[in-house]
Amino acid sequence: MCATESEQRVRSHCIALVERLAGAELVASPYGSLSLEDGYIPLLANYTEEDKAAKGLRSLRDAAAQPAPQAYFSALEVTQTARAVMLLGPRGSGKTSFARRLALNLAGELVNSQQYNLTEVTRPVFRNEQGMTALEEWRETIALPFYVEIRSASSLSELLVAAGFDIEAALAEAVSKESIQDVFLILDGIDRLGSMGPSVLADASALMARYPKLRVLALGEATIVRSWPSLAEFSTHDMLPLLAVQRRAFIAERSSAQAPTPAQMSNAATNPGLFALSLWLNEAPSSPEAMVDAWLDQVLEHCDTGAADRLCKSAFENLRSGGMDFAPDAKLQTLLVSLGLCRTVRKPYLVELLAARHLAVLPPSDVAKLFHQCPDTWMAPVKSLASRLATRNAPPDALVNGLIDESESNALRGALIAAPMVFSEGALQSRIGNILLRLIENGALSPTLRAEAGRVLARWGDPRDLDAMVDIPVGDFVMGSNTHPNSTPPHRVHVRAFKIGRFPVTNRSYGAFVAETERHWASKDGRSPERANAPAIDLTWRDAIAYCEWLTARWRAEGRIDAEELVRLPTEPEWERAARGDQPDRGNCVVYPWGSDWSADAANSEESGFNDTCAVGLFPKGRSPYGCYDMAGQVWEWTSTLWGDDMATPSFKYPYDDDGREASDAGPHIRRVLRGGCFSSGRLKACCTYRGSLEPDGFWRGNGFRIVVASPAALESPH
Repeated sequence: MCATESEQRVRSHCIALVERLAGAELVASPYGSLSLEDGYIPLLANYTEEDKAAKGLRSLRDAAAQPAPQAYFSALEVTQTARAVMLLGPRGSGKTSFARRLALNLAGELVNSQQYNLTEVTRPVFRNEQGMTALEEWRETIALPFYVEIRSASSLSELLVAAGFDIEAALAEAVSKESIQDVFLILDGIDRLGSMGPSVLADASALMARYPKLRVLALGEATIVRSWPSLAEFSTHDMLPLLAVQRRAFIAERSSAQAPTPAQMSNAATNPGLFALSLWLNEAPSSPEAMVDAWLDQVLEHCDTGAADRLCKSAFENLRSGGMDFAPDAKLQTLLVSLGLCRTVRKPYLVELLAARHLAVLPPSDVAKLFHQCPDTWMAPVKSLASRLATRNAPPDALVNGLIDESESNALRGALIAAPMVFSEGALQSRIGNILLRLIENGALSPTLRAEAGRVLARWGDPRDLDAMVDIPVGDFVMGSNTHPNSTPPHRVHVRAFKIGRFPVTNRSYGAFVAETERHWASKDGRSPERANAPAIDLTWRDAIAYCEWLTARWRAEGRIDAEELVRLPTEPEWERAARGDQPDRGNCVVYPWGSDWSADAANSEESGFNDTCAVGLFPKGRSPYGCYDMAGQVWEWTSTLWGDDMATPSFKYPYDDDGREASDAGPHIRRVLRGGCFSSGRLKACCTYRGSLEPDGFWRGNGFRIVVASPAALESPH
């Protein structure tokens, strides 16, 4: 094939893509039909400037100082952070709208469209709720887009055929003749792949390995996709809800005389799909379910009595049949056409909410049966039903008991759905709590669902002993590794016996200290009931020291420790011994608490995609040899050991020695060692040996600490 023919095929493909997507309706609204270009709100991802820098470490000597508001990158910008990116979010979070707009603008750029392009930025993008804006930038080369909307389980080869273009031929041409740009494969709706999802993503990774010019963007529903084994090749980010400032600006651009209605500024309208519904409403619904009800009443019922119920039943039947195409009866279809709402009611997020409303008229046993038969299909609708029932303060016990029937394989998921319907302590709450605790302790289901279980337990009062200590025996161990210059050389160190926290210090424990001492605490989430069992964060080294001194006195008074024992921070050797146990030096292999092979389900690291802390102990596969949790990822943990004043290179190098590096009175510019990595650290840092550091007055949302109990003699020379 000559270059001219190749270029013509590329141009024809792009023109067809522009024609297909340019006229596509994004949303039907009181302002008329809005397209991708005139109705799209630039979406944000849960990824900040701090995260990109992989530091986020502010030196704040003023104890009353507050962290600066975080500035988020847009979804467009995070697609440029790696060759393979996964964007996840709930139904209605705007994933498909973003994917289509990206494909449209890439194709438009390649055919020199004046209207659809990426390189000519026309407006700033809001970056946080404080109204900070910055221009959205596309810094990569313009790539040839292949947009695939996944509708059912298929292999990657079948999906590529569905793209309507020989993508492998295009890639081969790019390699051999360099006649086209990079190729961008956009896989929209990967959650619909079901059990084939992991293999499709693995095949996409293999294709990227063969073709360096290939980029992949995969988009899917978060709960489903996060239940799959993660792939290190994919950088995973969550879509953020709409900000209030984004919604105000959207309304202002279309109606300078009209202020946003209470519905448009409600919590439910933070979901882009529900924001589209709110454009029709004035009142402020308290939930997505209330918004759907108000929309049905205002838009459908006044035109045709009974239309709302028929529409909800049609949505239910559509889900039960497993079909992709929502086809209401002829009368409804005529009504929807007249209102310009045919595309709106076919959107998956709305189909699930409509179906959930119909579930409310079915016998509870039938609902539970549907869920257990196909949880991937029915988990979201049954959750929506649970929200409806929770507002009535009288949930049917038959539904709750049916969901948590432990003879069913999906009882763990059922407990997560049932929990919001249980309002008071009692046998039912205790039963659900035990199921959720088992889910966490066994590492069952996906990390996302375990995190949800952790939040429920936090609200109800986590029954675990979050202050539990682990015995570390006296002995020699290998410290350090050859995987980073600051961690070399590996050498043997002797440590005395001590006890160390099974978990990092939690918000519940640190909050008790703050309540009693009134010490300033900058954490915005530390006092949240559903975060009580998550690590305490935004803590300086001095905060950690003060807590240890307070807890020493408290535990002595309670008889929990002896009069000569101290609560303190671990030294570097103590921390590493507790994390790696007696694992030997493995050459250039990274040492993790669980061994030398990386496991994505063993740590809350960058690979988990949380980009935040979660309840402690959610990753039991990552336990250290002595039974300590969360020593890789989760939060950077303060130690008592000095680093020096240069962030890049430690003044106190290995081998570890009695050379003043445990001095407690070093100056404010002398950094202290942090260990373990955090939720935004990759697998090369979230390990047993990597050394971080921070000035003692610095803090951020990714650092906390765990405590040690030992006699003063344990701090004597290790040699």
